[in-house]
Amino acid sequence: MKYKKKCDTDLLIAKLFESNSYNLVHSFLGEMLKKGSSIITTNFDNCIENSCDDDFFTNTNKRIVYTGDDLNTSENPLSGMLIKIHGSNPLVNENNAELVITIKALAKTERAFIFFPKLKKYLLSLMKDKIIIVMGYSCSDDFDIVPLLEEANPQDIVWLNYNNEYQFPKITNRIDNTKILRLSQKTHITYFNGQLQPYLKYWADKEKILLKEGMPEKRVTVSDYIKRICTNNVERKILCNEILLSYELYEEILNDEPNEIMKMQRIKAEFRLGNYKEVIKLCRQIENNKESNVKGENLYYFASALYYEKDYLEALRISQECITYSKQVKDNLLYLHAMINYASIRYVYATILKKGEKRELRKVEKIYNEVLEKSVGLSLEAKANALWGLGDLELYRGNVIHSKNMLYSALEILENIGNRYAIDQLLKIIKNIDEFHNP
Repeated sequence: MKYKKKCDTDLLIAKLFESNSYNLVHSFLGEMLKKGSSIITTNFDNCIENSCDDDFFTNTNKRIVYTGDDLNTSENPLSGMLIKIHGSNPLVNENNAELVITIKALAKTERAFIFFPKLKKYLLSLMKDKIIIVMGYSCSDDFDIVPLLEEANPQDIVWLNYNNEYQFPKITNRIDNTKILRLSQKTHITYFNGQLQPYLKYWADKEKILLKEGMPEKRVTVSDYIKRICTNNVERKILCNEILLSYELYEEILNDEPNEIMKMQRIKAEFRLGNYKEVIKLCRQIENNKESNVKGENLYYFASALYYEKDYLEALRISQECITYSKQVKDNLLYLHAMINYASIRYVYATILKKGEKRELRKVEKIYNEVLEKSVGLSLEAKANALWGLGDLELYRGNVIHSKNMLYSALEILENIGNRYAIDQLLKIIKNIDEFHNP
């Protein structure tokens, strides 16, 4: 969801993860830090820090937080370190760090932090030849953590998977999670199923470590969060619409205020419902407003709806206008999506109206490859759509295997970022390919 851009510019949603307390697991991890183990976590909260003595993190060398910039040096301590690779809520007297809480932020950390060479080198040094214990991680993404584990060359990876059936973890050769299974084919994993907390308590008792729990506290609620970021009824409705769009409740979208953002949200809902004529009508209304604050998005959906209504020449014109506008306002993200839109429309124009003219198809391919190159570190969605477009192009050329490889690469990215609408569309295409070529 585009909370940061439309609703939550300061990402106050991170306050939901704030805590002044901690549980037995955090206490255990804090004790392991004191004994020289290092911990890499994607959590924003400071529960591990809370479990440690007040002066433990006075020495800043014990804690490294991702800030959106590379480290000054890769020569940092290799033991007793807490590394928060997706950022952190600040400690006292500490500035806010960048949080990897949006898809755009996640794009910057992809391919094992390739854009942060010193941080990547340090993390790989930290894990090399070590026994890595993974807990509380579902392997649901493979942008930064999984590539790191693939490259780390550890002595072993011990994966503690939560399973309520067993009080204590039991070793198993069966790995149901396909992403963990795929990782195990590249690096050795000793896999356990079971409950975590009783096991850690047993381990602590054996080592004569006293585990503690913090005092109960009043946490920031979703209601508190909404009150903080929404100062009036219109802002609350805009936030509500963003949530409804995210959960595909398109027919529930609120549109009872004379507000352009809400009108744009309705356009998105109508587009997802396939009501392209209604989208075109609404987009024309916004297009006539020269002072519009949603001009870029409006042009994007306008061109897309015209494309689905098979008005290809007008769709090409509007999509080119969207590209020009994105350059004028220096919106790199809009530029990538506008280019994808333009290439997709031009592809249909080339294959239907120009009957597959090779020169036109080469131009389309060039655009997709440009987006694929420029999307790295900026937009995972644009990257997926570029792969999708190239897959369509290869299918048209008769290269079915190459096409499906690209489409499956696109599908994997879309599944990771949770774009349900695009996933459903792409799965239909893949199913049609399979039925046509494997009747």
